[in-house]
Amino acid sequence: MPQKKPRRLIALGADGADILYRLGSWPEVVGVTAFYQQPADAAPKPRVSGFSSGNMEAILALKPDLVITSTDVQHQLAADLIKAGVAVWAINSRSLDEIYDTIRDLGRMVRKSGRAEELVTEMREALAPVAVNGAPRPKIYFEEWPEPLITGIGWVSELIERAGGMDIFAKLRNERKAAARTVDPDEVVARAPEMIFASWCGKPVQMDEITARRGWDRIPAVRAGRLIEIPSDHILQAGPGLVRGYEILKREIARIAPHPPRTRHNSRVARAPAKQVISLAAMKTSDLTDPKLFINRELSWLAFNRRVLEEAQDKSQPLLERVRFLGIVTSNLDEFFEVRVAGIKQQIEHESDDAGPDGLSPRQTFDAIREEVTTLIDDQYKLWNGELLPELGKHGVFLHDFKSLSKHDKEWATHYFRDEVFPVLTPLAVDASHPFPQLQNKSHNLFLRLKRPERPAEVLHAVVAIPRVLPRLVRIPHANAEEWHYILIQNLIQNHIHDLFPGLTVEEVYGFRITRNSDLYIDEEEAENLLRTIEEELRRRARGNAVRLEIEHGCPADMRRVLLDIFKLTEEDIYLVNGPLNFLHLMPLASIDALSSLRDKPYVPITSNALPAGCDYFRVMRDRDVLLHHPYQTFNSVVEFLEHAASDPAVLAIKMTLYRTSGDSPIVHSLIRAAEHGKQVTVLVELRARFDEANNILWARQLEEAGVHVVYGLVGLKTHCKVLMIVRRDDDRLRHYLHLGTGNYHPSTARFYTDLSLLTSNQELGEEVGILFNTLTGLSQFEGVKQLLVAPFNLHASFLKMIQHETELARQGKEGRIVVKLNSLVEESLIIALYEASQAGVKIDLIVRGICCLRPGVPGVSENIRVVSIVGRFLEHSRIFYFGNDGKPKVYLGSADWMPRNLFRRVEVVFPVLDPHIKKRITDVIIPAYLEDCVKARVLGQDGVYKRAVVPPGKEPCQVQLHFRNLARKSASHGGETKPEKIPVVTVQPPPSKKGDQHTTKLPYVKP
Repeated sequence: MPQKKPRRLIALGADGADILYRLGSWPEVVGVTAFYQQPADAAPKPRVSGFSSGNMEAILALKPDLVITSTDVQHQLAADLIKAGVAVWAINSRSLDEIYDTIRDLGRMVRKSGRAEELVTEMREALAPVAVNGAPRPKIYFEEWPEPLITGIGWVSELIERAGGMDIFAKLRNERKAAARTVDPDEVVARAPEMIFASWCGKPVQMDEITARRGWDRIPAVRAGRLIEIPSDHILQAGPGLVRGYEILKREIARIAPHPPRTRHNSRVARAPAKQVISLAAMKTSDLTDPKLFINRELSWLAFNRRVLEEAQDKSQPLLERVRFLGIVTSNLDEFFEVRVAGIKQQIEHESDDAGPDGLSPRQTFDAIREEVTTLIDDQYKLWNGELLPELGKHGVFLHDFKSLSKHDKEWATHYFRDEVFPVLTPLAVDASHPFPQLQNKSHNLFLRLKRPERPAEVLHAVVAIPRVLPRLVRIPHANAEEWHYILIQNLIQNHIHDLFPGLTVEEVYGFRITRNSDLYIDEEEAENLLRTIEEELRRRARGNAVRLEIEHGCPADMRRVLLDIFKLTEEDIYLVNGPLNFLHLMPLASIDALSSLRDKPYVPITSNALPAGCDYFRVMRDRDVLLHHPYQTFNSVVEFLEHAASDPAVLAIKMTLYRTSGDSPIVHSLIRAAEHGKQVTVLVELRARFDEANNILWARQLEEAGVHVVYGLVGLKTHCKVLMIVRRDDDRLRHYLHLGTGNYHPSTARFYTDLSLLTSNQELGEEVGILFNTLTGLSQFEGVKQLLVAPFNLHASFLKMIQHETELARQGKEGRIVVKLNSLVEESLIIALYEASQAGVKIDLIVRGICCLRPGVPGVSENIRVVSIVGRFLEHSRIFYFGNDGKPKVYLGSADWMPRNLFRRVEVVFPVLDPHIKKRITDVIIPAYLEDCVKARVLGQDGVYKRAVVPPGKEPCQVQLHFRNLARKSASHGGETKPEKIPVVTVQPPPSKKGDQHTTKLPYVKP
């Protein structure tokens, strides 16, 4: 860098010239490149160079004391100038950060450091990323040169991402040489960009040339005519001029984004703190994106887990069911920390201020999570210690501390420890020569403080991992056969811990558990073998970064600090527990046969009368569609359907998706048998089904070994749909037989998940499912379909369209009606559409089991929306979508929730109910029963708090899951399908809006 301020500058690149002009150093410039469009308000300068070459004679005649070259293509020119004795400074920026550094460095050279910093700040603000709020990023291809094809330089890729797009060649971003960014035209076709930007380094872009390339007519961007040229000085000039190119990128990408992107707010300035009291009555309702109208996703999930805890607190529940719900709360929290909290902590570490629709930054969200989880855990242990443990004792079930055992029981426990436990334990010292052991995720461990008698001032630490092969609950034999006495394995080891450290004094010993980040990080485009890549990532997951430390209450602060330092955590990551470290360890209590009176009465699913034992499934399905309601009607019918297909000689092909299935899966066995019988069997196994990855890898290998065609779906998309297609040669023609469902092909979970299955031979649905499978297994683009709604292709847009149609009906004075049952409601644009529908007068009922970010009951916005959550014996899992459609209802079932991941990052199928009798069963029996529940239903208020539904005066309490169990039994005893029964209409008074307006669950009558 020059020691003196240069007085005669030549800029051989447009970037250097533009920076000098904006720094106010134009008077010192004596020559520029011909590629720089000189400002109209500035004195013109001689043009002395082109893109890669320069006029040496003209440059030297200007007697510069510094020449600024640009990019590596001017290296020869720079070398010639240096040989001629000219000082040269080369710019070769490739990223935004490098551009900012270049501005600062040039500012220091010309003694304009203050102005340079201002210029960098202005650029940073102008290039601020837009918030996509979980929506999918449109796929973008940027072309920098046509022959050979060269994709965009690093900063261009960054700007595409900041503008809300996804650069299809982002992996080339860090390549410094243009030759390394050369791409194959066929690869562009394969990656199917939705928009193409081009800027040919100052040469006019020939759009006809782009569209005429072989195969490019199949590219979505070409088919839709979304090709945009950006002037080179707006996008390829490494300086402040990029702001103009960025505005073009933002504007054009916003046209195809699911909803217009919004610039991120600085959460430290513009966003409300988590503790803010929200006043909804006085708020302006014209802006439906106002953060006050949205509930935080993570806090809504914690509210769901609170409802699960309420089931454990419910004294009307059988005692062991209450214990089971306590374990479910723990299991839910484990996954929440492994995935959601881990992600939030990463955002905080990266200093992200990206806020969701609710306005809370990652830091504020984490603080609110911490407060709510602390309260939840406190209530969990108060319930255990104050109610459940004493109640178990009243029924002969005792959980002992070793010290409180009788002499006889202590002797037995000590013998058990030395014979069965001690041999598998390994004491692990923690010191300079013994690094802290790599503890597995959610493993159960003991942390000790010890001392040597001869050196009492020296503090020692050690760890004892409790192997998973040891039972967590040890039964102590007792003379009274009607009593069950237990001790936790942790307590047993703690009281014999000195056996592991002879010669040392054990001062303190506490149980602890570490939770690690368990999300998988997989670059599918880079992975040559997805199955092997996931296997490797699974091994890494057990060693992921720590996100939570659970430790026994009473552990001294110095010991806690040692663990926190080891795991790189802080005090806000620690949770103290006053009882069993993991309530899942108590689950064996629920299986004590003699205590069946303390559990729910077992429910045996009923076989549908439409599919009696030994029936011809194919003949039944040719005659009519069949709807199965699980677990009230057995899932075995679906299993048998596949089993029959596997052995039927007339069946030619079987195709299905497999997201989750059971251990010894009869589904997999049937597929293997079908392949062995010579049928064409294709199975799409989703390897990335969270926490089922290892199981699915096992099944994939078994299926492949049996000759089944196993595929892993589309790059970048999880295949979450539940679809089975059987192609059979009937007497008259080839026919498609389908199973379409809302739940997994998992016979075990089908016993306690509520789901719906449709068995049909509808020709149009069959053809469309065939198109779907061709898309999933081949290279073809997804063709438009009329009946199926498929994510990420037409599902989101279709839902928006149907909501907007109900809105228009209401605005015309007609009845608008929407009922949706799903697991989670998060996606912002659908929530806004529901608000608009409510404002128009559409009556909306939402049955949302888990997360709901929509805030109901807000005057002027959502007073026509009612949200209920049902948490009961069975896990509500079915998704049902009802739209009134001016008296001609549309009813859909499917696998998709209204979350960004379902709508944009997964393959989901939502299918119409076309059979009028089945449609009537859903509209007249199933939906009204859910809306009637006033036992297990909680109603969401505008304050974000759920409260138990109130039994209407004069009405009998309705519990929907019990109601459906009774209906199933009644249908079996009557020897026929249950006829639709009208459930009494529930009348719910919404917040005051229009006088006399009542919100009811009544649905329009559907004619068969």
